[in-house]
Amino acid sequence: MADEHHGTKELASAIRAGAERRPEQAFGDYFVGRRASCALGAAYEGIYRLASDMSGRRPTKDLTTFFVHLNDHHEWSRETIADWLEENGAAEPAPATDQLR
Repeated sequence: MADEHHGTKELASAIRAGAERRPEQAFGDYFVGRRASCALGAAYEGIYRLASDMSGRRPTKDLTTFFVHLNDHHEWSRETIADWLEENGAAEPAPATDQLR
């Protein structure tokens, strides 16, 4: 049972760390300029050392497209995605369209 949420808290922590480095949220791109990232971009930022300006670039290592969906289609904030990860682990989400941003 302890392995059920393996890695999700670490991923949530990486998203939060990356969101601190680039305080604005991006939609449709991993990174926009030096100040914005989507949830997945923030996760990469929290895990890897990235260039200051990542506009138009994507990291080469694949994490998952699941978080892109929550970020781009439901426009959940990075913090909301991190909260969901911490609370639900690997469970399938049922995102509400009125989820707080």
